[in-house]
Amino acid sequence: MAEPEKKPSMSFGRYQVVAELGRGSMGVVYKARDPAIGRMVAVKSIPETFALEPGKREEFIRRLRQEAMTAGRLQHPNIVTIFDVGETEAGPYIAMEFLDGVTLREVIGAQKKLSLRQLLEVVRQVGEGLDYAHAKAVIHRDIKPANLMIVQGNRVKIMDLGIARIPFSELTKEGKLVGSPSYMSPEQLQGQKIDGRSDLFSLGVTVYQCMTLKKPFPGENINEICLKIVHGKFQPASELRTDLPPGFDAFMETALAKDPDLRFQKGAEMIQALEKLLEAKPQPAEPTASESVSEGVPPRPPAREDFAVTSNPNLSPTSEIDDIFRDLTTTHRRSLTLGDGRGEETGIGWVVWVLLALGLGLLAAVVLLWNSSH
Repeated sequence: MAEPEKKPSMSFGRYQVVAELGRGSMGVVYKARDPAIGRMVAVKSIPETFALEPGKREEFIRRLRQEAMTAGRLQHPNIVTIFDVGETEAGPYIAMEFLDGVTLREVIGAQKKLSLRQLLEVVRQVGEGLDYAHAKAVIHRDIKPANLMIVQGNRVKIMDLGIARIPFSELTKEGKLVGSPSYMSPEQLQGQKIDGRSDLFSLGVTVYQCMTLKKPFPGENINEICLKIVHGKFQPASELRTDLPPGFDAFMETALAKDPDLRFQKGAEMIQALEKLLEAKPQPAEPTASESVSEGVPPRPPAREDFAVTSNPNLSPTSEIDDIFRDLTTTHRRSLTLGDGRGEETGIGWVVWVLLALGLGLLAAVVLLWNSSH
């Protein structure tokens, strides 16, 4: 009897699909293997191009290749690397660096507010990556929590940089807005010429949401959101979170200024402003050695917030963003079942039950054997 024919696996060029990672309004992202060098990559497929008229489809693919090539020349530790661009019967695709991490959207969804130190590290790395890209005349245009990922080793990666200029508007359906209006700058929403300061406004919106779990310009519909971004005011973050340091509201006023000239002009300026806030943040008073001895309590070690700030992306234990990675990524959840780190009790628990069951089974066999022999 002949074996049933196996369904061929999906592939994009030489990239062999392993799993689907996610779907968005403008495509599907897959985890795939590059057999040429044996590495995993992420492949972003855009099948919606088949709905375009022939002339527009060719123009879209031409722009896709052009923008992917521009982004592919960016080499920065905080920017996802683009490896390849191509087209198959499944549509055009972009092959890029595969990341195993957690996006800021997932952090917000888990209701985890960042500490000021965590925020500084995120903004430091994203700001440095954006300054690098802006110096190369590349503007992201879609900075938002879903496009910022924390990966292992205290690293933050900017995703989709350089491909936001692709004319996705051609792929829209009636009544559907492409993009993330909640994070767009006023000038971007109004169709004006934009520069890197538009990305910094979007980063400012992300900062506000990471610290308060609220968007600064909420609305029940797109029109209301856009109107608030262009003309409205936002609620001071200190009214939503009381442990923020003095000056944080002023920081947000600058980050979310309607006029680009009144905003932070570079990511470096935003980083420096946050460093000053962290330095000025009042620290809880520590008991002196004599006070601790008199109370019979040993002196406490300094809190993590007391450590000096480092700009090294491979951070020392002073950083806490790797804690987010360990808490929320699938990598860490897998390590928990193996009894690694903080999940040691969970990992050992099921092993104990298995050994106990085997022991009881062996004991029962011995008893039966003894009874049969007597």
